[in-house]
Amino acid sequence: MKTTLQTFESFAPNSRTWVYQASRNLTDAEAAEVKQLASTFAAEWKSHGAPLKAAADVLYNRFLVMMVDEDAGSASGCSIDSSVAQIRSIEQKLNIDLFDRMNLAYLNSDNQLKTVHANKVSEAFEHGALNEQTTVFNNMVTSCSELQSNWRIPLVKSWAANRISVFLSK
Repeated sequence: MKTTLQTFESFAPNSRTWVYQASRNLTDAEAAEVKQLASTFAAEWKSHGAPLKAAADVLYNRFLVMMVDEDAGSASGCSIDSSVAQIRSIEQKLNIDLFDRMNLAYLNSDNQLKTVHANKVSEAFEHGALNEQTTVFNNMVTSCSELQSNWRIPLVKSWAANRISVFLSK
């Protein structure tokens, strides 16, 4: 299971980034297949006929990360639509959902990746599955620099903190 961002080391800090969280943990073989499919697409990705400097990777056997270095060329609406079509194709092939943003992924005390539905975040906090410093994944990052600095963050700094009553009363 890959957990580092090495694939994107040569990308500019402002590179456009998309993080898709799978609805379940992928097996190593599935993660490799997703990476291969997405990487093949990224290598051929074009905007208005011009090749894009793009890459894809799968992290934690759960997250598909796509990136376009916009210093080398910008992704257009049509090219982004083509990437969404590719993601949909991957979903169908592997019977997973990559567009459901209602599940919060986090690392538990054993450093295992777990998820909790947004409606159950407060309950998970009250039962001790989550605490203020639990590492959660902020899949709303939009750039390479944000991916590096603001993707893995403590629960207290995430959108999910707004769902926990103890934080709302502060």
